[in-house]
Order: sequence, then structure tokens, then C-alpha cells
Amino acid sequence: MKMLSDKRAIDKIFRRRDRYDIPDWQRSEVWNRAKKQRLIDSILRGWKLPKFYFIEQIGEDYLVEDGQQRLNAIWEFFSNELPLGTESAAKFKGKYYRDLPRAVADGFDDFEIDFDVISGATDAELKEFFQRLQEGMPLTSSEKLNAVSSKLTDFCRSAANHPFFAKTVAIPNTRYAHFDILTKVATIEIEGLDAGLRLDDIRGVLEAQSSFAPTSAIGKRVKSALDFLKKGFKGKGASLRTRTMVQSLLTLTCKIVATGRAAGHETQLRKFFETFMSELAEQVEMGQSATDSDYVRFQRSVSANVKGAAKTRQEILLRKLFRIAPELAEVFDPSVIAESGVNGRISELGKSVSELVGQINGVYAAKHGDDLFKPTNRTTQAFLRIQKAAKDRDGYKSFIDDLYFLFRESVGVRLNAMRPQSFAHVNDLRTDLRHDVDHGDAGKVRAKRRKSGSVFALYGGSGTPDTIEPIKLPLVQANMLSAIEGDLRALLLKGF
Repeated sequence: MKMLSDKRAIDKIFRRRDRYDIPDWQRSEVWNRAKKQRLIDSILRGWKLPKFYFIEQIGEDYLVEDGQQRLNAIWEFFSNELPLGTESAAKFKGKYYRDLPRAVADGFDDFEIDFDVISGATDAELKEFFQRLQEGMPLTSSEKLNAVSSKLTDFCRSAANHPFFAKTVAIPNTRYAHFDILTKVATIEIEGLDAGLRLDDIRGVLEAQSSFAPTSAIGKRVKSALDFLKKGFKGKGASLRTRTMVQSLLTLTCKIVATGRAAGHETQLRKFFETFMSELAEQVEMGQSATDSDYVRFQRSVSANVKGAAKTRQEILLRKLFRIAPELAEVFDPSVIAESGVNGRISELGKSVSELVGQINGVYAAKHGDDLFKPTNRTTQAFLRIQKAAKDRDGYKSFIDDLYFLFRESVGVRLNAMRPQSFAHVNDLRTDLRHDVDHGDAGKVRAKRRKSGSVFALYGGSGTPDTIEPIKLPLVQANMLSAIEGDLRALLLKGF
């Protein structure tokens, strides 16, 4: 076992937070708000924190062995979810991170934590080290669950030896890591996506399934999912770096194989997941400048100690799947779209877009004496309508008309060269719907059609408003609103 001491600015850790895997045994204690606020106050005062301990995984990925609650508090403050206490807010002149004066925020960003990276350690060495450090290292949840006498325990223990784990994933099997993933996957398959995934929740499922049969429908589905992933990721498992990501992928794969139409799509799933992970990493790296709130929410759920986090991740994966890999998404019955939570997402995005427009108008008016987005009698109703899912082409057309009114007509020429791409795309989509592309010589008509088709594909994955199933139109709406939300956030950060 080797140990290397280092230090790193917390802003850099926040921007790389997808590389810090927080195992379930570190999530048993949840700090209350007051305790989190005291930690942030200490950092703002420049006071030294106790050392963090990370276990080296693959490359620059780490398992957080000691310091999870502190990291979560730091990430919540960075994300403007955790406010300062009353006295701290008065002292540092801001309630949330976004409110802090530049010098104070810079000091927080640059604050360095001390940590030790442990590498090449066996389970026995880790236990011995932390026993000396903390006067006893408790059993992990995985180790406790491994002791439960149950046929389902036996199934998970056996499945953890599948070649997908042994030869593909980039996660060392430290402290029953692979068994830990399987118990969560099995719990979700048995109890559903709303299942609790804490120690007592999973233990209850294992004990209740004392006569579980590997040849049951669930047993076969999990085995088929492992075989599917082994074939698709053979020799290319670098993106399978953390337990939560592998659990999420396995749960999605179980849903795919359950369709009975999965064969031949193995490589498509791998490519989708690699694209998803690349886009996720890019958004995480952007920190406060992140433009895709779905990815921000996904990453937040990875370390969240809350019930329903697995469902949040599954919904986001499904929504991204329909956009990134429409051919793979065709294995699903269209009714699965409802399971992606798309209607609720449209409502959330519509409200967020409305709030961002209000914030931008406030900033713009303070500098120029006028609103950037000119409000009229139609504005309020348009913002309410874009929060609702379209049921057919006419509903989609009305949605695009409202977006055109809100983000083209109301802005006029005031944005000039700063006009976001999503605003231009609204114009392209509306032009196509009104068949304005059909005017002009044949060559120009073809060019316009290609352009409008490529723009629709960005948000719908494939097809056109006239050819895709109406049930898929809400996915186009959600993707469109997400792009607009991201561009509005970017405008707000740039200023005027």
C-alpha cells in the first residue's frame, strides 16, 4: 500500500466531481444544514480542514473513503443549494455562493484541501489503516449484506463474478464493490425505481427473497443484461468507472433486454453511453457555467442520499437516449416515453425559462433602462403554454409559435451577434412548419429542407414533425426548452 499527500483547490474538485465515487457506506450519516453551514463558514474564513482520504481507482478517479459529507456540503454551496447562516451571510455579504462579492467567491474557489491518495491497498490493509486512524473501521454496507442468508444474496454474489465485472468494468472489486452494484440492481428490479437503496432497504429485500430463483424472470433479465453489456463493452469499459454509473447502466440495460428486441444493439448502447458520459463530464467541468440542467441534476443524484435518485437517473438516461441514439430507442414501445418523466420535465423547464427571462430583463434594464425581452399581453399566456406537453402536431406547432414570439419577436434586433443558437433554431423550425421552405428555386428549397431537417434531428433524434409518432413530440419540446434554458443561463453569465 502506498500513500501520497497532495492538496487541491475546491473549485477544481467541484469541476471534476464526477471523478469522486462516494460509496454507500459513506452515505449513512447525513449532516444537517447547520453543520454544513459551519463547514462553509470555516472555509470562507480560511481555516484548515481535517485531511480527506481518497482511494485511487483507475486514472484520476477516486473512491472517497473519508470526507464525503464535507464534499457534499461544498458541492451544495457551489450549486447555490446551501445558504450561509444568518451571521455568516452578514459577515461575507451574501447568502448564496452566487451572491458573494468577487473577492470572497475567489477565495472560496481557491481554498485548498489536504488529502492523501491511497493506492495498491488490499482490503486487509485498508481495514488496518483506518482501524489505527479512527480506532476501528466499521463494516461496509456491502460486507454486511454479504452476510445475509438468502438465495438472492447468493445470486448477487455469483453474478458479481460475471465476466462483465471481472474483465470489463474499470472498478476494482474493493470491499465487495461488484456485489454492492448487483444488490442495488436486483432491488430496483424487484421493488421498482422508487426503491430505497440504503442498507436497511436492501437488507429487507434480500431477506424477503430467501427463495429467489436464478431462473426467475428477474434473474434471467439481470443475467441477459450482463451478457449484453459484456458483448457491447468488450475491451472498451473505460467509461464504467463508478458504482453508481454501472448500476444506472445495468438498470437501463435490463429495461432494454426486457423488450425482447435488444439483440444486435449492443454496440449502439456502448456508443450512447460513451456520448452520455462525455457530455456529462463536459457539463460538470463547466461548473457554475453548466448549460444542461439535466446533466447537473444527474450528477447531483449520483451522490444524493435520497430515495428516488435511481429513478431520476433512469428518467434522464431515457430522455438522452431518445435524442442521442434514436435507432436504439426504437426497441422501446412508445409508452416508455412517459416513464422518462418528460411531461414533468417540460413543466420544470418552462418555469425555469420564464424565471431566467425575468432575471435577464432585470440585469439588462439596470444597464440599458429597458427590458431585453419585451413583455406584451401575450407574454404571460405564452410562458404558461410552453409548460404543457403537446399531444399532436397542432399542439407542437402552437408550442413553436409561442417560442418564436418569446425569443424572436420580443427580442427584435437587440441581441444582434449575441443571439443564441437555440433562438435561431426556433426560427428554422417555425419556417419548416409554415412551409416557407418551399419558396424559391429548387436548389434553395432542397437546402432549406435539409437545414430544417437537421435542426429537428438535433431535438427529435430523427424524423420530422409530420413523420414521427405524436407521442414523441414532448421529447422534442423538452430538448428544445433545455437548449433555450442553457442559452439563457449563458446570456445571464455573460452580461450585457
